[in-house]
Amino acid sequence: MQKLLKDKKSISYAGLLFVVLVWGTGPLTSKFFLDYYSPTLSVAVGSFISALMLLFLFRHKLKGITPDYFKIAIPFGLFYTMANLSQKIGLQYTTPTVYSFLENLSCIVVPFLTWWFIKKKPSALQLVGSAVCLASAFVLSGLGSSGEGFSLGIGEILCALSGIFYGVNIAGTGAFAKKFDAGIYIMIQMFLESFVALVTAILFHYIRVDGVPMEVIRFSWNPLLLLARIAIILVSSTLCWIIRTNSMKHVDASVVAVIMPFSSIIAGVLSVLAGMDVLSVELVVGATLGLVAMLICAVGDIVADKKERQTANADGVKEETP
Repeated sequence: MQKLLKDKKSISYAGLLFVVLVWGTGPLTSKFFLDYYSPTLSVAVGSFISALMLLFLFRHKLKGITPDYFKIAIPFGLFYTMANLSQKIGLQYTTPTVYSFLENLSCIVVPFLTWWFIKKKPSALQLVGSAVCLASAFVLSGLGSSGEGFSLGIGEILCALSGIFYGVNIAGTGAFAKKFDAGIYIMIQMFLESFVALVTAILFHYIRVDGVPMEVIRFSWNPLLLLARIAIILVSSTLCWIIRTNSMKHVDASVVAVIMPFSSIIAGVLSVLAGMDVLSVELVVGATLGLVAMLICAVGDIVADKKERQTANADGVKEETP
């Protein structure tokens, strides 16, 4: 039994690595598509396509949906939706590196929310890892295309908020969704997000500030662009979210919150290569801190697992003792 659990954990870590690699390209592709699709409408269309694909893939499991799914998926799905919308809107006013690294603020939120939700006290290593991750996000939050140092504008604020909202979603999913089927759980959240994002897109288009719409609806019908967008959605959204949610059944939510920032390092490197960011001391230091944070939390997860197995074995011996 222990070997089976160990194998599932190893597979979960491998899945998370795949997700990190895919999501590392996300900020650049999102920045590219902003020229053709407005942020809120892009989120609405993307989540709707993902929801339809999940509905097709898991249609045979629809009978297993209970009210408990909606009690958990809807509130934490709203936080995921707010995170996604904040991040996509904020990307218009900042660089892919800042966009990606400020998402890492989730790592400081998750341990405390997990403690609140299920009374699972964060370990010392998890707290240290979260603090280092926060330092990484702080160092990189000032990066801009000119590399002139710290700045805090609307783009940075929105991306920072998205990190906090993502943290609530991660903690809630890790605490309450382990018994749910990942595909059905994500499908409910995707349908919810598509509806909220579509309403937001319409409102932003008609609400005017100084006579100008908050966000003009943009949508390109170019066949190649649509095919590329759909392919990216199916991999980065549908597939990756299923993998991440399943992985959280075997990997602590606090660890997931710190592993995910590795995608920011990939995004930073790609952004520099694409000329969207400038290689600087802040980028190198921030990326290094992110790696250190990930390693600290991974070690913490291994230590916690070892203690849990020892406790379980000790309890088993006690039960068998007459």
